[in-house]
Amino acid sequence: MSQERVLDVRGLEPPEPLERVLDAIATLQPGERVRMIHHREPCLLYPLLSKRGFNHLAEAKSEDHHEILIWRRGDAAAAPYGLQE
Repeated sequence: MSQERVLDVRGLEPPEPLERVLDAIATLQPGERVRMIHHREPCLLYPLLSKRGFNHLAEAKSEDHHEILIWRRGDAAAAPYGLQE
C-alpha cells in the first residue's frame, strides 16, 4: 500500500514549485509518492522527472487545477493502481 505526500504549490511563482517538488521527490522512501497540485501544467518538470528516474501521471482537473502523481520508477508499491511496472 502506498503513502502519498500532498504538495500544493498553487499560487507560487516560478521556480519555487519546481524546486519544492524536486526537493520532495529526493526524499521519497519506498512505497511513497507525491501528489503535486499546481495552477498550471508544469511541462518543464516532466523531462527532469524522467532523467532522475521517476514516473508521473498528470491530470487536468480544470483549467487552473492540475494534479501530478510522481513515484520512483520501479516502485510498484508507490505506483497508482493499474500502473505497476
